[in-house]
Amino acid sequence: MKLVFRILLLLTPFIGLGCSDSEPEFSEEDLPNRTILVYLAAENSLSSFALDDYDEMLLGMESVSEKNHLLVYVDVNKDKQGNTALPQLIHIGKNARTGLVEETLVYEYPEQDASSVTVERMTDVFQRAFSTYPAKSYGLVLWSHGDGWLPVSKSLRSFGQDGGSSGPQMDILDLEEAVAKGTELLGKASGFDFIYFDACFMQGIEVAYQFRNYTNYIVACPLETPGPGSPYDLVLDPLFADTQADVVGMAEAYYNSYADLYAGGVGGSNNHWTSGAAISVVQTSGLTALADETRAIYQAHSDKIYSLTEADLADVQVYDPDRRYNGVYKQAYYDFGDLVEQLATEEEYSRWEQALDVAVPYKANTPTCYSVYYGGWGGNMPIHSFSGFSSYFPFQNNTKYTDWNTYYKGLAWTESLGMW
Repeated sequence: MKLVFRILLLLTPFIGLGCSDSEPEFSEEDLPNRTILVYLAAENSLSSFALDDYDEMLLGMESVSEKNHLLVYVDVNKDKQGNTALPQLIHIGKNARTGLVEETLVYEYPEQDASSVTVERMTDVFQRAFSTYPAKSYGLVLWSHGDGWLPVSKSLRSFGQDGGSSGPQMDILDLEEAVAKGTELLGKASGFDFIYFDACFMQGIEVAYQFRNYTNYIVACPLETPGPGSPYDLVLDPLFADTQADVVGMAEAYYNSYADLYAGGVGGSNNHWTSGAAISVVQTSGLTALADETRAIYQAHSDKIYSLTEADLADVQVYDPDRRYNGVYKQAYYDFGDLVEQLATEEEYSRWEQALDVAVPYKANTPTCYSVYYGGWGGNMPIHSFSGFSSYFPFQNNTKYTDWNTYYKGLAWTESLGMW
């Protein structure tokens, strides 16, 4: 019966189903423990994975107490019956009387359009979710395609993609604007407990620093993520832990689910992922010290840094080794730790690494991870260095990086370094 109910509700016209327009009222003492919003911008090539992840969320909520609320914004190509699906905001929670997980349609948007990657749509979803289901603390999951901080172009997804493989995407600064507005809706909570990017390439130092003021923790991967994404049947329980979300426990559950199947890619598929995975947890309170140590190193070696070429960094771990951006081979994602170690003295790197250990309380990776940008046509990329962060390097003497470098100057991370 639960399956039938889900099919009727999820991403289909709502006939005879309850739609919540009223806001529950709570005293400060009676506020629920946590509200988590999952923003599934999946009207793209990931649509089927989004539906699978939604099913996992229903299973995961079975172990979560009724003192918590899961809100899921779902925008996909088609529902499981192949029908056009309108974007919906759905509440998933446990009935305190029956103990059963129930779904409630909070709002259905009137059009399937490109709005899921606009500041206006995302802000509207935040407002509906957090005002209707207030709590003592909040979490945010941003689920879609991702390309870190890189500026939107025809070959980049930045964050999110709507309307198919050539549809619009969201600039990282627009995403920050939306998240900043969402933070203002959290009442006495000063920010999110965590932001989890279930999207490729989002754990760059540039992204983390841009979002440092809106959350206590950021969970993400600095390289590509497996197609199936997060195992939501396993990770929701730690994310809804009492008092504070157990983000390290969540990251461990994510990593172990892939490490247990790891076989170097042999016999693998999207339903049986054997190509491994990587993930890290960033504690944003540690980013100021990490920026200070990085700035000291970069400025001390500025003459050398300004003259570096791609060939000089050929031995540094890179996460997009064979990728063309607008038809041009470029590198966007170096491993941050491996990069700094090459630039710094041994003593400088030792101090820097101490700051890194505070900022990154958990990181894990399998020996190889699948990349469509490795080996020409995709393959299992060796991971010889994994600091938990990626970092761009703005080559000053290579004109193919000029546009990126110009955009890079406007990021908070670049401004903190006082260079370029």
